[in-house]
Amino acid sequence: MSDEAFTRVVGCLLDVSGSMRKALEAGRSDEHAVERLVAVLRAALKVAQAEHRHDPGALVFVGLFGLDTDTKPGCPSGVDLFSVTETLVDDDSNHRSGHERLIALANDENRPNITKYIREKLTDVDARIVHAYLQRHEELKSDFLDNIPPPEEWERKRKEGQTTARKLGFAGGCAFGFMVGPLGMALGASIGAALGGPVGDIVVDKVEDGCVHNSEALRLAHRICDEWLADFVELTPRPVADVIKQLQRLQERIDNESENTLLRTLRRYLYGRTPMRDILARSSAVFREYSTAKQGVLLLVSDGFSTDGDPLPQVRELRQHSPEVTIATVYLSSDGDAAKRRIYDQPDTHWNNGQRMLFSMASKVSINTHPIPVLATIGWEIPSSGSGALYATVCSAAALEEFCSMLVSARFGVADTLLDIVGRLPLDKYINDEHVRTCRRPSDQGGRKTCYAHAAAAVIHMALVRIVGRVGGYPSIEEIRRRILDSFPPGPDGRRAKDVLEKATPWYPPLRFREVDEDGARQAVLRRRPVLATFYLSEQGWEAFSKHFTTNGTNKVPLTRAKMAMYRSLPHGGGHAVVLTGCEPLSLTLLNSWGKNWGDRGRFSIEDHTVLELDDATGATRMRFYDVYWLEDDLKDAEKKAFDDEVDRKLRDKAEKYPSLLELDARCPHCCQDSPIAKFRGSIRESVCPRCGMTFKPESCHLLRALYARAGFGDAE
Repeated sequence: MSDEAFTRVVGCLLDVSGSMRKALEAGRSDEHAVERLVAVLRAALKVAQAEHRHDPGALVFVGLFGLDTDTKPGCPSGVDLFSVTETLVDDDSNHRSGHERLIALANDENRPNITKYIREKLTDVDARIVHAYLQRHEELKSDFLDNIPPPEEWERKRKEGQTTARKLGFAGGCAFGFMVGPLGMALGASIGAALGGPVGDIVVDKVEDGCVHNSEALRLAHRICDEWLADFVELTPRPVADVIKQLQRLQERIDNESENTLLRTLRRYLYGRTPMRDILARSSAVFREYSTAKQGVLLLVSDGFSTDGDPLPQVRELRQHSPEVTIATVYLSSDGDAAKRRIYDQPDTHWNNGQRMLFSMASKVSINTHPIPVLATIGWEIPSSGSGALYATVCSAAALEEFCSMLVSARFGVADTLLDIVGRLPLDKYINDEHVRTCRRPSDQGGRKTCYAHAAAAVIHMALVRIVGRVGGYPSIEEIRRRILDSFPPGPDGRRAKDVLEKATPWYPPLRFREVDEDGARQAVLRRRPVLATFYLSEQGWEAFSKHFTTNGTNKVPLTRAKMAMYRSLPHGGGHAVVLTGCEPLSLTLLNSWGKNWGDRGRFSIEDHTVLELDDATGATRMRFYDVYWLEDDLKDAEKKAFDDEVDRKLRDKAEKYPSLLELDARCPHCCQDSPIAKFRGSIRESVCPRCGMTFKPESCHLLRALYARAGFGDAE
């Protein structure tokens, strides 16, 4: 298949090796032991559905690896799941069971007597496997059928058995009658001869059963059931629509089977060794084959323990040959305490080697550009560094679905649009404000020291515009600044930002503020909250600061602690107030008010907060951060309604552009059933469930779950 028509390839690798038994079965040995395997397969379906909504032309493959090659001779270590399901699950037009298929094959070759043995000696799934295998391997069909004795042979054996039994019965009856007299002898001979026929049938049936049980045909059938998976070792990307159809059929089959016959059949092939290097090498070959695809995703669900060597070289090779591929890893655990709904930027000290391995394999992404904040909205912890690995430790099916769906929806391209429902400040207005842009250096005694008022006004305005339909409107930066300057006219050294915020935030309810450290400041900006930052430098420090950010070649480079170290011990030469707007693992980005031609289009970056500090035992000149925020409980009813109305409008607009959004599932909190959004009546304020008819108010986080994660989720553990 040519890869030129496809822009994206998505692969899922599911570890079903022996070390995963506990995680997949969660300590259960009864018929429900495969429920977590069902959850993993359901997560694969969610990923495929999300991918289809985003890119209907995408290709998807799913591989199972870690099959039992030790006790199942001929069984491969890994297979393509969709090739397997094609064998196990019918299309909708053919509802014949596996028994019926194999019996029909026997009847076509005049072997009707084998019917009862097909039903008695093979399960329905086994019969389906044998039938499908013989259809693919025509050369073995005759081996199977020719080793089933023809009906005339069984009829001859039956007659011989009946004749022999009658003779034995006659002789036995005579012997019995001889002991009781002439009359008894005649009666015994008649009864013995009469019973000899049925006894002969029983004998022949036993002989026939033994012959069938030990026949080459049945031995071949059992060998096929051990080796049939070897036909499906090649990972084959398929159109995502076909993948969804196959997984849905598999899910329906599982749901409709009260005894989970299908999954119990699959289960007997699971729990072998963990050939992670091998499956990664085969996945890498797939991505190389489809090298013209613009994007690729490889999702690995495992415990990270490989039995065929270190998998990291395979990962490095994959990244080298296919740099467009994003790798995400999931550590599936049965330990609820170990599972954290959290994105990590570095390994946790309590992790085992498997978790560390999976973390090392995962791609690292910027939290600013990747919609990981969506996970934060629904309760996931995100790192303050501004970067994280696409790795998660999960225990519940819901958390697994959240992470997998986020991975795919990360490339949907509408995250910024939907987050902008809460509003944004046009940054050009802050950067280029003529009132303060001439004050290039805070230590310049010829300028008014009003940066505190401008920065405070900016963060207050930024916080207010996040309230949709705010009662009282949105005062401009200029308006807020004038009010601040009226109450806090500039002094010789400006004003303390904390004093300004303490008085100014109550002017504009429901605003609040709190002083935070660098970590708290990072968490705030990652959640799109404005943060006011203040710092002090010495006279020489200001010179170095100004030179660094006004010189081509360094103006876009973060200022380092080492470069400013020599100026830390000097007397302070003035302070400044700016707005923190972003963070990366090794830097903070701040917004200045000195015009677009300064720094990097009005912004500047520093290594960390210690760059812009002076040595001071009192702590008076250390860098400080102030998080300006509001709480949902403090919003007025009209403001909450305005937000709901805005979300409704955005949803309608997006649904016109992306009709498939209406296919997203939402969950009713009453009946806990999922239904497409299009089937709910009402609005975001009051929706009516199409299943139970109950009314409820959808939470905004539920909308984010539906819009970003593409599916309804239950509560994660």
